[in-house]
Amino acid sequence: MTKLLLASTSPTRKKILKNIGIRFISIKPLIDEEKEKKKLFKLKKPEKICQNLAKQKSIKTSVKHPTKYVIGVDTCLIYRQNFLSKPKSKKEAEKLLKKLNGKKHRIYSSIFISKNGKIIWNFNDEAELKVRNLSSLEILKYIKKQKIRNLKQSGLYQIENTGITLFEKINGSYFTILGIPLMPLLNFLQKRRLLF
Repeated sequence: MTKLLLASTSPTRKKILKNIGIRFISIKPLIDEEKEKKKLFKLKKPEKICQNLAKQKSIKTSVKHPTKYVIGVDTCLIYRQNFLSKPKSKKEAEKLLKKLNGKKHRIYSSIFISKNGKIIWNFNDEAELKVRNLSSLEILKYIKKQKIRNLKQSGLYQIENTGITLFEKINGSYFTILGIPLMPLLNFLQKRRLLF
């Protein structure tokens, strides 16, 4: 019986863990993420919002599944110390890409593991990305090619696909940008003998 539970419906996170042979089950986190985000915005620091969301996903889900090691993750896009939400439409995506055009921003990812309502491990990581100077036509062409479902699930860009073409420079972990700080997670799982 698998001991790991991923409290996430992210296709990217599931694919990463599946591809490296980790046995886990996946369910939707047992929190209302949008409602929690609204409450957490008073924290002002985007990193704290991200950490709190990841922590709640892990803890609240682990209470309902007390025998599992529950992985809760949250990843956010930070620009000028502002938390930027995933676009809900192509219009929003275009506006966001124009805002980031030619500029640096950060992807911040927080991961927590809980068992039976208690945190047993956590890690935070970030990467810095610089969008190259894009013409209006390049922005329009990029947005036109995107599926609205992908924008809502994964955000403005998917660097594992055509999103990589938007960037001039990237500093940090590829997996953190994809939404899961993988190497620290693997180290933890190896120490606990939960890897395979």
